[in-house]
Amino acid sequence: MSLEEEFAAIPIGFDLGEVEIVLDEKTVGDRAAVTQWQALGVIEKFKAAPPGQTIEIHPRMQFAKFTGLRSAIWAKSEHEFLKPLKMGSTVIIRGRVVDKYIKRGRFYRVSEFETVDENGEILMRSRETGIHVE
Repeated sequence: MSLEEEFAAIPIGFDLGEVEIVLDEKTVGDRAAVTQWQALGVIEKFKAAPPGQTIEIHPRMQFAKFTGLRSAIWAKSEHEFLKPLKMGSTVIIRGRVVDKYIKRGRFYRVSEFETVDENGEILMRSRETGIHVE
């Protein structure tokens, strides 16, 4: 199947599934190290993960569903941090495709993600646009 055919087959509203993450000290510490988070004292003082702790999961969720398509270029990424990601808690990331379009011969897909805590309270919202390439 061609890139154009695969892109055309993606339905608006497509569920990207959900991923559950336990924000234990190791998980938070490993991510802080990878991102070279400079304010490690904030993590320790407030027992909260850096705001972007879950953002790296978004492309993994998309690539897991669209194995033939790759977003090699991230055209836009917006994030709204509503509440802290508390260390020791479990968070769930949910995603879905909300739009797609072709512009100047390029295939764009827009996805939205929500990160919620164990009580279903929204901690973070994201909207990301990627350009598909073969």
